[in-house]
Amino acid sequence: MKPELRQTKRLPMIRFSAARLRRLRKLRGVFVQVLVLCCVKVGVHFFGLERLSVNQLFSAMVASTIFLLGFLLNGVLTDFKESEKIPAELATSLQTLNLEIQAIQIYHPEAQVANALTAVTGLGQSLLDWLKERISTEQMLARHTQAHAEVVGAAVQFKGDASTLRGRLMQDLAVILAKINRVQTIRDTTFVPLVYWMADIAAVLLFAGLVMARAENLPESVFFLAVISFIVILLLRLIDDIDNPFGLSDINSAEDVSIELLEKAVDRLRAADK
Repeated sequence: MKPELRQTKRLPMIRFSAARLRRLRKLRGVFVQVLVLCCVKVGVHFFGLERLSVNQLFSAMVASTIFLLGFLLNGVLTDFKESEKIPAELATSLQTLNLEIQAIQIYHPEAQVANALTAVTGLGQSLLDWLKERISTEQMLARHTQAHAEVVGAAVQFKGDASTLRGRLMQDLAVILAKINRVQTIRDTTFVPLVYWMADIAAVLLFAGLVMARAENLPESVFFLAVISFIVILLLRLIDDIDNPFGLSDINSAEDVSIELLEKAVDRLRAADK
């Protein structure tokens, strides 16, 4: 097997292993927090500081906290599902641009489109660098402008009724620009901050109630504290993580949209450019 093919097959496994390690690291952090709460509960029970009795209102508090977290999770999942489509749409626009520019040279062999094809490939690489936060949004927009100028330069070489072809080229560039602005908006905008505060406060109050609740059977009380706190803390961490689906440069981010399709598209453009 050629080294290039071997390396290509190894990349998904490396990416999968890195994501799995981040998820395990996040779970480990949750387990540590749960363990601390359980130790506090044992200490409170040992010193006789439990002052709350468990009743129906306490059950309602648990249910309302879980409901609030479910509402918050549903809200951020909507943006996450939308974000999953963006890399594929960017890849489609880049490949379509490349094909349409090549069509100009088929219609007119004397047309010079090499710079435009190179610019499209460079635009794709810039998109990858930007999604991984290696370049700023201002740099990304500047490179889009440069690619736009090169594509226009190729489009004007098409003679005859070029309105349809030029329109498709400009539309693909507009789609890419729209997706850039959409990704930046998702990165900069968090789900309603007040709802986050409510969820954090509700979780703290719930944990305090579980710790201070009277326990006739300590192992049983610790078990329920561990289960409920594990679910709540993991949900809070998950919501915070997927609120930014493009946190590819954050080593603590375990759940991000996949840009593998866009990477493959850029690789194909780069190979065609050689």
